[in-house]
Amino acid sequence: MSEYVWHPTPEFTEHGNIAAFCRKHGIDGGYRELQTRSVTHPQWFWERAAADIGIVWHTPPTRVCDDTGGIASTRWFPGGHTNLVDSCLHRHLRQGRGRAPALRWEREDGTKGVLTYDEVAARSARVAGGLRALGVVQGDRVAGYLPTGPEAFVLLFACARIGAVLVPLFSGFGTEAIAVRLVDAGAKVLVTAAAATRHGRRYDMETVARTALEKATCVRHLVVVQEETGDVSQDEPTASPGPATTTWHSLSGAEPAETVSLPTGTPFLLLHTSGTTGRPKGAMHTHGGFPVQVGSETRYNLDLRPDDVAFWVTDPGWIMFPLVAVGATLAGACVLAYQGAIDHPDVTRLWRLLDDHGVTVFGSSPSLARMLMGRDPKPPAPSRLRVLGSTGEPWTEEAWRWYFADFGGKRCPVINICGGTEVGGSLLASAPTLPQSPCSFSGPCLGIDAAIEDDQDTEPPEGHVGELVVRHSWPGMTRGLWRARERFADTYFGRRPGRWSHGDLVSRTGDEWFVHGRLDDVIKVAGKRLGPAEVEDAVVGDPAVAEAAAVGIPHPVKGEAVWCFAVPAAGRPLGAPEAERIRARVAHALGPAFRPSRVVAVPELPRTRNGKVMRRLIRSLVTGEALGDLSTLVNPAGLDAIRTALQDQ
Repeated sequence: MSEYVWHPTPEFTEHGNIAAFCRKHGIDGGYRELQTRSVTHPQWFWERAAADIGIVWHTPPTRVCDDTGGIASTRWFPGGHTNLVDSCLHRHLRQGRGRAPALRWEREDGTKGVLTYDEVAARSARVAGGLRALGVVQGDRVAGYLPTGPEAFVLLFACARIGAVLVPLFSGFGTEAIAVRLVDAGAKVLVTAAAATRHGRRYDMETVARTALEKATCVRHLVVVQEETGDVSQDEPTASPGPATTTWHSLSGAEPAETVSLPTGTPFLLLHTSGTTGRPKGAMHTHGGFPVQVGSETRYNLDLRPDDVAFWVTDPGWIMFPLVAVGATLAGACVLAYQGAIDHPDVTRLWRLLDDHGVTVFGSSPSLARMLMGRDPKPPAPSRLRVLGSTGEPWTEEAWRWYFADFGGKRCPVINICGGTEVGGSLLASAPTLPQSPCSFSGPCLGIDAAIEDDQDTEPPEGHVGELVVRHSWPGMTRGLWRARERFADTYFGRRPGRWSHGDLVSRTGDEWFVHGRLDDVIKVAGKRLGPAEVEDAVVGDPAVAEAAAVGIPHPVKGEAVWCFAVPAAGRPLGAPEAERIRARVAHALGPAFRPSRVVAVPELPRTRNGKVMRRLIRSLVTGEALGDLSTLVNPAGLDAIRTALQDQ
């Protein structure tokens, strides 16, 4: 464990949301005592957390959870009726906060605006009415293939209002990826944008959507958000081959729809996730469980308050968009949505966004920090930031220290969260009331009964790596995989019956936890196992390296050998002398057994838009295995560059 580099201030220990909850319920030991009690008495915690978050029950649940069917079949808040729109929007209107900002938005071209809680409620009601006019009823799936912006934000609440199920699609998907997900969901309506802009270039989304609909014949209506050209004729429905087409303008001009009261187990979100193999998995989240889960994390871990502006660099197709949208509005806070490249026209764009919109809570993936730390100029830390967040992949210590010190000015806690699409939030998180060392987590989130287990289903010694498992259900846990009940049981409970197998490699040192990568990425050398992040941390410590990925490659004697793929730092060579120096660095840091067999210089690493490096694809390129599903990659051309590098070096 490294030394603590951040210590909590009275803003969090005395005036924060955790402190208020502990005082109210007589918990003197702070977060650690609360975490223990929330696990030993989960129904006590979740009942009180739901009330503290502000969940509106139209009919109170008969109990907090029913786990008589086991962890995989647990029902949360059974017997209750609610609608997340009431908790996120209408509650604030009734409290007289309708004119408070709910959404600030900005596009790459500088266009910007603000929507109040009154306006979001009114617009979502009209869009819901428009969906009703298209024949959408409770349980129908409505897909959103949209860039980050007000339409994606409003569509989420419009679907929830009438009990429709939102199917978010990544704005960078191609036709095949979209079609597969539309067909799997049986979507009735697809909402898309005519185009989006990134790095000053226009991307035609409507044409991609229409091509996908040639295979997704289940879709009956296409709704298009037209470009703002001033041409009024674009506001009229158009006749095109395929599904009936209308515009967002027409949809949002309908008579408002009333908010329906729904059983707490009613799905509101069907979000697909997939690795590099197999068809996408559709995780389902509900009106009852999802808001309670994300409300807990945003309230207690991110310490969101009504006067905050929260900005997470994400896409409407990823879990972080609905997590922040729902979590921030539950808190009565404001969300910033930015459409475009975060470094356009230059790297200072992010700092200007944070200052111009008064962002107080900011989150991103570690890959964004690694990208920014090597770029100039480096403006001073944004003045209003008070909390930093991160998710998506493990940190390297160098990048974490830059994020904390250079970007955050050493005054903000770094709230690491680790979860995923199927989790409906997080399993591990940092707490702003506890001291922090680089790359650390405070431990399991409140109410999460998590543990570390090795291959023998026992807890490994302190500091040793094992798999993250969960021994009891939690409110945000997916209610199953869409149309794949057996796959759900096999994927998450097949290897460790009665426990959720998350697939993340973690370790614990003292009270702090650390994430080392995915189980699929584990490297086993001569019977010794380690996560790729440990190797990568040693590699990026070399001045010639900007970022790196470590993978295990089959070896006839060792079982696996370590190969490192390194992106050169700007203006620095990365040839044979540098490669040998890097091999020595890793051996010195981790031991001679882990000396890399090869160090391959590559121009970029394959990654998703939310920053995850796809190490399995790199390994497959070396071994010749099938690459599988590439739909989530933001830079598939990078795979060709790696092939070339393997041939040339």
